[in-house]
Amino acid sequence: MKTKTTKTASTSEPRRILVPVDFSVPSRQALRAAVALAQRFGSRLAVAHVTRRNRPDSRIVAEQLGMDFDTRRAGRAKLVEFLERELPADLQPTRIVTDGVPFDKITKAAATWDADLIVIATQGYTGLKHVLLGSTAERVVRHAPCPVLVVRGREKRGVKKAFSPDQLRSILVPVDFSAPSLAALPHALALAQQYDAQLTLLHVIEPLHPDMLIDLTETHHAVRAAAHQRLTKLWEATKKAWARTGRELRPGHPVDTVIALAKRTNADLVVLGTHGRTGWKRGLMGSVAERVVQLAPCPVLVVR
Repeated sequence: MKTKTTKTASTSEPRRILVPVDFSVPSRQALRAAVALAQRFGSRLAVAHVTRRNRPDSRIVAEQLGMDFDTRRAGRAKLVEFLERELPADLQPTRIVTDGVPFDKITKAAATWDADLIVIATQGYTGLKHVLLGSTAERVVRHAPCPVLVVRGREKRGVKKAFSPDQLRSILVPVDFSAPSLAALPHALALAQQYDAQLTLLHVIEPLHPDMLIDLTETHHAVRAAAHQRLTKLWEATKKAWARTGRELRPGHPVDTVIALAKRTNADLVVLGTHGRTGWKRGLMGSVAERVVQLAPCPVLVVR
């Protein structure tokens, strides 16, 4: 018998979604995901394109080389053409065109436009096939003023597929009971409610450092009992808002355990929090978030 669930309005639902595009295949997939989210949540949508500053210093030189001195004008024309091809005629998003360093201009555009979600693409079907470190996507995650959904394709049962929110069935939420990790939960809950997805809370108990002078057996039991109690309390509270909520208490190293469980359960999305408004803080959830974004076999929503 199917468990009855109750949907409630959430203040974590995205109302203003910004999606950067560079006209590549991955950015087209990110655009489609952003459009699907905007239509589902009734959000406003902005599409941003950042042109590179590789123009000549002189208009005369540019004309001699057959180049457009105004890179923004060329970018605007290309963006209009791109959106006419990719979007239905009745959908008219806000268009933002600027030039400079992509991650910097994207994060500034998100702040100026007051976006509460950025949807950005990265290459590859799994994190192991693409080195994200240093890429525009990772830098946007590091410096964005709002949550960032990093979209990547994924392999499921041997078939490569682009991410689609409409196929969101399983959401994994790692929690360490810190304020940043708990702040991510309402965002995961809003998505689970909208897409009728299974929500799984995961807490990882890290191994204690052995000391030959101390028997850690009792300490291990105490740590596990305390973690189980806190996870159960959080799970019970979350189930009141969304009945399709499960829990997992696992020993191990956080990143390895998150990635392994995401693969084993065929998770469609990982949602996790990180410390700080800019840059990765080297607390647990900061370093875990960075590595999960790099290695996850599915899209990752990072909430700060």
